[in-house]
Amino acid sequence: MYLIYHTSVKEHRDMMTTTSEQHKNNRGKIQIMGDVLGLATSGIKKTHIMYRANLSYEQVHLYLGELIGKRLMAQDVSSNGVIYRTTEKGREFLLYYTRLVEFLEEEKQEPKVELSSPYISSRSWTR
Repeated sequence: MYLIYHTSVKEHRDMMTTTSEQHKNNRGKIQIMGDVLGLATSGIKKTHIMYRANLSYEQVHLYLGELIGKRLMAQDVSSNGVIYRTTEKGREFLLYYTRLVEFLEEEKQEPKVELSSPYISSRSWTR
């Protein structure tokens, strides 16, 4: 029993340890919310959200619940099943989210500016 417990703790510790390279590729909560809202602008079923947003069943339930709770997404029942649609408030979220992503991409492309003052070096904060 002790050996099994020890192994599962070690496995848990290994799963929790990630390199910075792995962390860079993971999407954050806001990005996933943006992806789901973007998919649902014209209406979409839950399974299609799962596959297109690359989310697990549990993740889809968590995000849909939160998005519906925040009134960013609506759930419509039709003869074809349950359809999820982005609300007007959700479209507003997408507008701000898109602007932020564009702003951050712009920042990546701008060249670094050298400081002209002889009293301030660009690396003075690292000392």
